[in-house]
Amino acid sequence: MEEYLLEVEIDGSKDTIKTFARSVEYAVDNIVKLDSVDRLFNIINLDTQESWEFNEDIKVLRDLRNKMPSNVEMFFGVQ
Repeated sequence: MEEYLLEVEIDGSKDTIKTFARSVEYAVDNIVKLDSVDRLFNIINLDTQESWEFNEDIKVLRDLRNKMPSNVEMFFGVQ
């Protein structure tokens, strides 16, 4: 497991959330599952210091994720 910091928007305010995940893709999936998060701005892998910048409304991803069975493994790449 790796440790990630994610800059997000919750209720109109920027905030930072920490999550643990096997990859950055799973870190994104963890945030998508949180109904309180509206936007994703940045992800930093605290172990490697690698970072990814976003400015995305994640509601569409959440709607798609909610249509999938909970036991589905997510396989996608963040570049």
